[in-house]
Amino acid sequence: MDQDAGEWQSLQRRGLVRVVSGPVGTEIKWATFSPCLASLFFISDWLSDLPAPYMLRYFLAGWFEEEFRAPEEAHDRIIDIIARSDIHLMRRVFVQQGDPARNGMPASLRCAWGGRDEALDRSVDCRYDEAVGQFRVIRVGRQSTIAKLWGTEPSTYPCANGGIYDRAVGAAYWDVVQTGAPRYDHVYAAMRMPAGELVWIPYQRVILPGEWQRGTRAVRVLTEIAKVDISII
Repeated sequence: MDQDAGEWQSLQRRGLVRVVSGPVGTEIKWATFSPCLASLFFISDWLSDLPAPYMLRYFLAGWFEEEFRAPEEAHDRIIDIIARSDIHLMRRVFVQQGDPARNGMPASLRCAWGGRDEALDRSVDCRYDEAVGQFRVIRVGRQSTIAKLWGTEPSTYPCANGGIYDRAVGAAYWDVVQTGAPRYDHVYAAMRMPAGELVWIPYQRVILPGEWQRGTRAVRVLTEIAKVDISII
């Protein structure tokens, strides 16, 4: 049994809570559906004696990661997660249209939204395929979020057609094509990483209308991993 499999078995089947503390901070890791509650309560009460920042990594249909600077905030969040850990998530992708006038929009997305920079290297192009009735990824920018995590091939996990993720994030493309206006979204999705781990990733995106050939329906998408106004647990 490899180390990762052994750790997962300990967290899932035995309900153990893994705590790692050192010069760079403290990490607390557990599975929400089978934790040893006494261990979680114990560690939450002792956070003030452990170095900050405090990284909470917990599994609920995928790994969540949350970081806190203050021990009181981390303590309250652990207690809150314990109280909500019996929920069953029916969805793995959450999309919510955002308000570009509010703070929190990454600078790169704000530039794209304002029409000052389409950032070719940081964007992904999708074109409507009449044969299959779906948008397909045709180009992945070398500095895009997808490229940094999965590479530039337009056949990697986030680019694959027909799955739940594809349908959820691609639904807004039609609005952009039909209105000719850009769209700003917050997205929170459980995504399969190259090593196989399922991780919840929060990101913001701007979708821009595009046309590569006359009459071709297409969009350009820029994304940045960032905090989102979507609460799951």
